[in-house]
Amino acid sequence: MDANSTINNNKNLQKDNQEEANVESRSRLSDLPDEILQKILSNLPTKEAVATTVLSKRWENQWMNISKIDLKFDESAPEKRQRFIEFMDKLLVVCDISKLKMFSLSFEVGEEFPRVNKWLSVFVNPMIEELNLELERVSNPLVLPNHFFTSDKLTKFHLSMRQVINFPSTIHLENLVTLTLKHVIFPDTHSTSQFFSGLPSMKELSLTDCNWKKVENIFINFPLLQKLYIRDWKDDDIEEEEHDHHHNVEAYVVEINGGLYIHDVVLHHINFSYIKIAIMASNLVTFIYDGDLINDYALFNTTSATEATIEAHEQHNKVLPAGYYVYTLLKELFRIKNLSISDFALEAFGQSPSYAENLSIFFRLVDLHVISSSTMDLSCQGLQALLRKSPILEEIEFQMGVTLDESEGNDIDSLPTCFLTHLKNIKIYNFCGNEGEINAIKYLLNTAQVLDILYIQYNESHFDSPEGSEKLQTFFDQVDEFPKVSRDCVIEIE
Repeated sequence: MDANSTINNNKNLQKDNQEEANVESRSRLSDLPDEILQKILSNLPTKEAVATTVLSKRWENQWMNISKIDLKFDESAPEKRQRFIEFMDKLLVVCDISKLKMFSLSFEVGEEFPRVNKWLSVFVNPMIEELNLELERVSNPLVLPNHFFTSDKLTKFHLSMRQVINFPSTIHLENLVTLTLKHVIFPDTHSTSQFFSGLPSMKELSLTDCNWKKVENIFINFPLLQKLYIRDWKDDDIEEEEHDHHHNVEAYVVEINGGLYIHDVVLHHINFSYIKIAIMASNLVTFIYDGDLINDYALFNTTSATEATIEAHEQHNKVLPAGYYVYTLLKELFRIKNLSISDFALEAFGQSPSYAENLSIFFRLVDLHVISSSTMDLSCQGLQALLRKSPILEEIEFQMGVTLDESEGNDIDSLPTCFLTHLKNIKIYNFCGNEGEINAIKYLLNTAQVLDILYIQYNESHFDSPEGSEKLQTFFDQVDEFPKVSRDCVIEIE
């Protein structure tokens, strides 16, 4: 027998052994109770679960009792759209909907909204525990069955659609823990308030680019909420509404008896386009805001919060100063331990001394992360005000570097207390070797009296030439000679 014949025989033997193993494996699976098989199938993608019908007669109807349906239509393949619709219609007929606990659908609705409404009316049964809907091109309001809004089974609800969400008159989702709303349009103040009031167990809430224009001032209380995420980006696809130019009076904030108030004259004469969404969350732990300051959110009684992110960008609401928006978010977060904040938020906050003066002391803040698109100016009034309000701050991180004009270093009003007693770590990323960056490093080394580590990560692209390497070596030599007020400080550069 030659070598080729031996190899072929071995391959055939391996193939036979593999086929026998597959048959034996299917046989063992088929011997399992129906309940176990259905749990296995429920954890497969829905189309793969349906495909198991070809395995044997035992498997022919097992998938019809699955507890999870998860379907996503790939819009990059429009020729498959009709097949997807037919598949969904077939599921309506053959599936045992009473056993369904999770339903997830991602679909571009278009002209099919009557059919999608029918799908929802059937699949969203009273036993549903998790509902995920990602719906695009929704030209008409979709309707969820009324029993959905009084479910005691639902624990997680995700809805994404650029359309008004219709609420029934009675809402009580007793066990809903996680809610994500994306792009939805709230219909009016009363029903929106009623909806949020009917969520007593809410622990995680995400509001992504929601439209509040039909809602006036609203107050929402979430007694168990632990995590709140708000993204509030301007939608470039939607034209800004025109405002009444007859009352184009610039709103401004004044200090009265230690508090900040909108001037009475402005209140009486301006046609407000901003929305006031007041959120009370006594058990809040994490707060994240990422937006263009479109809607006016305010936090109340959030003394349990330990970490916050305020990533404010260019302001698109021109009614109130950007600094006022930042102030209303910061003022109730004075117990946080970790804060990430954008350079724009700090610059806006520093435009008026009243904001900093009325801000509470951040007496637990130990970690500050400055988010920026370019180098952060160390002399920024907002940054300096925040540092002065943070007496036990231990670490500062500058995401895109830090800069300081040499003349402005002498103009910084007073050294923050944390520089004298607690600031131990400073991290600077994206160092490019500019004069302002070197001045900032020199200032920090000369003022942070208990500093342990100054970490500098340089941007390799700025030093990848012979001239760049020489410039970097010069900086290495310089930084070793900079005066250090803290004798224990170690400088790490990489």
